[in-house]
Amino acid sequence: MGNTGKKMVREEPFNEQQSIKREMKRIQEEHKELLRSKTELQHQVSQLKEQLAEKEEQMSRIIQKRRRTTVAHVEAMNLLTSTQAELKESKQRCAAEENLRKQQEERSKQEIDQLREELQQLQQVSNGENRERKQQEERGWEETDQLREEIQQLQQVSKAKNRERRRGFWKRVQRLWKN
Repeated sequence: MGNTGKKMVREEPFNEQQSIKREMKRIQEEHKELLRSKTELQHQVSQLKEQLAEKEEQMSRIIQKRRRTTVAHVEAMNLLTSTQAELKESKQRCAAEENLRKQQEERSKQEIDQLREELQQLQQVSNGENRERKQQEERGWEETDQLREEIQQLQQVSKAKNRERRRGFWKRVQRLWKN
């Protein structure tokens, strides 16, 4: 009986040391997993930031294209205005001669009709492009907002997980030290 009591006393510290080693090894593995998770989340955040930068660049290109189209539309309107002024002057000059006036009047009417058709076509095209640009712009802003929200959510989740893991890690370490 005396020998068995001594063996148990000697085995308990050994078992306790083995248990502590296993627990430390498990904690180290959890720490490695936490680091991997953190790296993955950082990678996801950087990808989302890259996507956000791409969307902002797309928006910038769309806005520049819209400005160029607007300038072209204004130039077309200026050209139309000047053309209409020239037609008016032409009518006034040709009023002196009856035959020339009739011929000039007919040509002027045709040109005005053609210009009106062209203006209507330009307005239709411009209106369609403006609607499409606005839709693209709205989609771009929506996607940008969604990406920002996703980044914030990922950052919040990452922070919460890291806090929980740190608390759990330190609690386990404290328990091990108490034992």
